[in-house]
Amino acid sequence: MKNNYIILILFLFNTLGFSQGYEFGIVQIADYNFKVVAIPDFDSAGNTDVSDVGFTLMMPAGSVDITNQTGLLGGRAWTLTQFDAATLAGLGGDGTEDGFQFNLPAGQTLLAHTNGQQIDLVSFDVTNTPITGQMRFLLNSETIATNAGGALDSFYNSNIDATTTQDYFSGIASGLGSFDFSTLSIKDAETLLGISVYPNPTKGKLYLNGDTSKLKDIHIYSMTGQHVMEVKDNFREINIESLQAAIYFVKLNTTDAAGTYKIVKE
Repeated sequence: MKNNYIILILFLFNTLGFSQGYEFGIVQIADYNFKVVAIPDFDSAGNTDVSDVGFTLMMPAGSVDITNQTGLLGGRAWTLTQFDAATLAGLGGDGTEDGFQFNLPAGQTLLAHTNGQQIDLVSFDVTNTPITGQMRFLLNSETIATNAGGALDSFYNSNIDATTTQDYFSGIASGLGSFDFSTLSIKDAETLLGISVYPNPTKGKLYLNGDTSKLKDIHIYSMTGQHVMEVKDNFREINIESLQAAIYFVKLNTTDAAGTYKIVKE
């Protein structure tokens, strides 16, 4: 009987001490283009067999959207379902975030990996260039997720040892659980583009000084990320007299780069 206890203790130690799993993370590729990665905490002895994967990203409610999702795991296609803030409020949400559920339907992708390797799952674009709020993973422990009965949960179903397919999702990677859009709002645009925007504050007109030959268009957004104006020509002078007194973000798109300026309309 004593030997049986020893065997049981060793089994529990091995199970708890050497658990294997995958964390999820958000990685910025460039500007408003992102990808979600899976990060294993173990070296695979051989090819793991990935079946189906899913997670839900939360975004500022309103005009922000996710488009152009592209499968990066063996070229497999992902599905994307949006749940607006009103719908999520019925599940316990606070009405400030929309949810976007990503799902990789069951299939087969064989891959080998090392501990800590970033495995690319899916890339996507965030539309309407938000400059406030954040994108984040919905945690399985949150009220919205539990009230949804697991339908919005993160999971990573895989067969890692040639036995059975199980959910090996282990959590959100440290430092990769969210992305603050305010970090994209001001990037020393004048240095980047060589163009200054003045006066600031302004009572109704903005002027551009510098080389505007590569400018493609100009977009103006409110503090909440709402698109309020587009300019496609006459870049030297922008008339914003029709806009209410407030703080705005003026985004200049050139053939080479983009920069955003924070201005005050009096």
